[in-house]
Amino acid sequence: MSGDTVILVVEDDQVLGGALAQRLKLEGFEPVWAQDMVSALAAMRRRSPAFVLCDIRLPDGSGEDFYREAQSFLGLTPIVFATAYGEVEQAVRLVKAGADDYLTKPYDVDDLVGRIRARLRPVAKSRPAARPVAPSGAMTVLGRQLERAAGSRLPVLMTGETGVGKEVAARRLHEASAWSAEPFVAVNCGAIPKDLLESQFFGHRRGAFTGALQAHVGHFEEVGAGTLFLDEIGELDLRLQAALLRVLQDGRYRPVGAAQDGQFRGRIVAATNADLEQMRRDGRFRDDLFFRLSVLTFAIPPLRERLNEIMPLAMLFLDESTQDDAGEKQLSAEADTALMSHDWPGNVRELRNRIARACVMADGPVIGPGDLFPERRLADVPRPDLSRARAAADAAEIEKALAQAGGNLGEAAKLLGISRTTLWKRRSSGGVDR
Repeated sequence: MSGDTVILVVEDDQVLGGALAQRLKLEGFEPVWAQDMVSALAAMRRRSPAFVLCDIRLPDGSGEDFYREAQSFLGLTPIVFATAYGEVEQAVRLVKAGADDYLTKPYDVDDLVGRIRARLRPVAKSRPAARPVAPSGAMTVLGRQLERAAGSRLPVLMTGETGVGKEVAARRLHEASAWSAEPFVAVNCGAIPKDLLESQFFGHRRGAFTGALQAHVGHFEEVGAGTLFLDEIGELDLRLQAALLRVLQDGRYRPVGAAQDGQFRGRIVAATNADLEQMRRDGRFRDDLFFRLSVLTFAIPPLRERLNEIMPLAMLFLDESTQDDAGEKQLSAEADTALMSHDWPGNVRELRNRIARACVMADGPVIGPGDLFPERRLADVPRPDLSRARAAADAAEIEKALAQAGGNLGEAAKLLGISRTTLWKRRSSGGVDR
């Protein structure tokens, strides 16, 4: 199993979470451990996991809260919830709403590893070229701007929300350039451990440090004269920001353990969903690097501002998701309405994920709103009403006391240790037949 197989573990228990992360690493996975819902969702935005294990009770929300929020990024990723015995009811609701399974604590970690291996999806087969989607007015303008920018080597900064298609735009820029035959190398800056950043970007020579048994080609060399796409540039370590600035200024970098500099020949395209202006003011992003990167800046609008693209994209993703299936799928009229009325916080990526998951989870050939938005099923489940439950318990005790007192209110009140008036009020408000 490749170390690139990201397993997201959402667990606030320090001992259990740490032990799971260590075991998964030994099994050859790449564990990402989040201790609350906010951190877990941020991790999913940065990098799509291959499997999610989530505790049903978190410091900042429940399993149901997490499942609702994670739908924008989940797609076909298997998600399994871990629950204590007393919370099994919520876990069952989650499975009915589309979650893959649940485990009852304490669970067997060997069994968990087996489940993970069994549920990981195989790498998707290559597909024929997709039919084009007519772009919105804003995307048409962006396309023309990218074509004009393709002829230069100036650095480019792509901005926009998570999932709007910044990498797609970067690839279009690369393909329209004179060096389209050269490599396009995409790097998620937030996914590289800090202690490996220099080696990943600069490369290293054999014996440069303990464990460097052979030389490693870094991204600056790997890209050749092509395009180096730096996603989540706002998460780049300040030390690496300085090194990147040097590459942008004079094209020079030095592999770890090397005696001479290398020469960067490619083009850098950076992307972010963060507010780099604010990060710059906060001292978390270098001014000089920001100005170097933002010579050419392209803002990609969110999907909710490109309404005419939603249904064509949905049909495109529907075709992609059913090409390997025996039966075709289609969207119901209600599903069309649900797609058009959704706010799409996860943008195009969320749309693709929802269509793909619905194609697998739908009971028949027609996909309905509940298949696209399974989290809405949770809202239809009656929630426990503590005040009603307490009233019912009070009513049961009152009736029991009345039976013992032969129906005498005064005697029943004495048995319960309350006044006759209080007994009468509680019996009246509890809806007990008198």
